[in-house]
Amino acid sequence: MNATGFPAAPSTGTKRPFPADDEPDHQPTQLGRHCFVTIGATAGFRQLLEEIIDDAFLRCLASFGYDTLDVQCGPDHGWFESQAAQLTETYGVRIQHFAYTDDMQTHMLESRGKAGYRLPGCIVSHAGSGTILEALRYQAPLVVVPNPTLMDNHQAELAQECENQKWAIYGRLGQLADSVRRSHRRLLLGPLSSDPESLAPSAPEEGPPPYSAPPFPVPESERVTFFDWMVLTCYPDEQAKQRYVYELKKLEITHYVKTRQEEEAALKQQAQAERPVEMLVQDRRARLELQID
Repeated sequence: MNATGFPAAPSTGTKRPFPADDEPDHQPTQLGRHCFVTIGATAGFRQLLEEIIDDAFLRCLASFGYDTLDVQCGPDHGWFESQAAQLTETYGVRIQHFAYTDDMQTHMLESRGKAGYRLPGCIVSHAGSGTILEALRYQAPLVVVPNPTLMDNHQAELAQECENQKWAIYGRLGQLADSVRRSHRRLLLGPLSSDPESLAPSAPEEGPPPYSAPPFPVPESERVTFFDWMVLTCYPDEQAKQRYVYELKKLEITHYVKTRQEEEAALKQQAQAERPVEMLVQDRRARLELQID
């Protein structure tokens, strides 16, 4: 018997399948989930920032095992800092905030997670096309929240299309905690699932393999979506190359059409030139037939 009152493990030299915490070969569990919130660099989005430090949202993050909430606040940083300082309970979620960052990749990859290191979390983003493209590039779970204060609420259409294509969850103000829950259900089912509500959030979950950067921009042969082509605007050299290739193809087509037209015109002219000769032959033949008769 040991000090705990349970029989001591036999000293056989074999390793037990689940080593105790105090054993030297014990491996620590994965880090908790990471949530990265970004509102972009230009327009403020206080409605979003206010909701992510609301009690219901923080409780939701804690229930899914989040330990970090990083917030890029843009022009609203001073306001957010004063609001965050008034929080009395964050449920174990560490809140870090800043105005801008030149290292979006690090924050997005932390939210993406990695098997054996960190469980997958999510990115909560304004519906700006550049941010959406970057999050999709890193294959990170994404909640897209349109900013209704912008002109014509144009971000709503983009957010809806992301939801329709199952690239992201359409996050609605006032329901962001539910959007995070839906993101985790979608994560469990996979991006091509047609029913993100059909699986309980308590199902087993694995982190993704280490991130490996794909060829970017997407090779021309694989560009099948609007996003694949729109992203070229972020790569001037590639865009110039594609424009040059396009102009060459257009020139080639123009040359082909012109050549065909010239060939057809020559054939028509030749046919017209040969027609009088043919008519003379026919007339001569008719005269001979009359003479014979």
